[in-house]
Amino acid sequence: HERRGEQSLLSNTELSPVWGRIFGQDSKMAYSGTVSPSFDGTLFGLQAGFDLFGRETASGQTDRAGLFVAYASMNGDVRGQALGRDNLSVGSMDINGTSVGGYWTRIGQGGWYLDGVLMATFFGGNATSSRDIGIDVGGTGVTASLEGGYPIALAQGWTLEPQAQLVWQQLSLDDASDRFASVSFDTDGSVTGRLGARLQGETAINGMALQPYLKANIWHDFGGTSHVNFDTTDISTEGRSTSFEFGGGVIAKVTDKVSIFATGDYTTNLGGDKRRILEGNLGFSVKW
Repeated sequence: HERRGEQSLLSNTELSPVWGRIFGQDSKMAYSGTVSPSFDGTLFGLQAGFDLFGRETASGQTDRAGLFVAYASMNGDVRGQALGRDNLSVGSMDINGTSVGGYWTRIGQGGWYLDGVLMATFFGGNATSSRDIGIDVGGTGVTASLEGGYPIALAQGWTLEPQAQLVWQQLSLDDASDRFASVSFDTDGSVTGRLGARLQGETAINGMALQPYLKANIWHDFGGTSHVNFDTTDISTEGRSTSFEFGGGVIAKVTDKVSIFATGDYTTNLGGDKRRILEGNLGFSVKW
């Protein structure tokens, strides 16, 4: 849904030559570990792709597959334990990532869907201390996601769709050094799960079909430990949290061939590490 808007936009074999979206986040996050680090910053990105394959099976299901590219930039301030003090401002980060990936979506009769994504990301940027001593940051990441949903028709054109998702991520950062130490990184793979629901209606304004909706999700990060080694000094950080996300959006079918969508949501932690995320998403899809 975040990538394409809604599965009814894909429920035939017409290919979308191009689709895209822009997205942004304002985030405040904290982690447990050796120095209890926290991050306060913003992220902005864009993603675009195209369908390569579409078919309808003998049982009436629709398959869709394609490729996409993406770019995102994140920057913000870092705080943590330093000089015997907690929550001290210790520096900043400015990281960007370029991604390439593929997707496959199956849509069944009645509107249920199963969506898989595999993506590789190439990172670059820098991390700088409050004393203006920094390192260049580079590396690669792999993300795999599988999600599904099943819409249940309610009264007067409303639909309730329970959803579930599982995301796996693996990050590998290059070794670096500053004037004082060699720096190496060791990151466990992370697994994040989501359970939620989406309440969607249907209406029209001046003949343009609109689908407003609300969504609510519980996200759980099953945890993983990241290590940063400054010569022989190991600093570990653990990521484990349960968060609640609430938001909404609207999908507009401008013409039979062009659709646009906009979403907004807010995430806060229910337990574990701190999460405060405000996010917006604006996208389009064109088919010929």
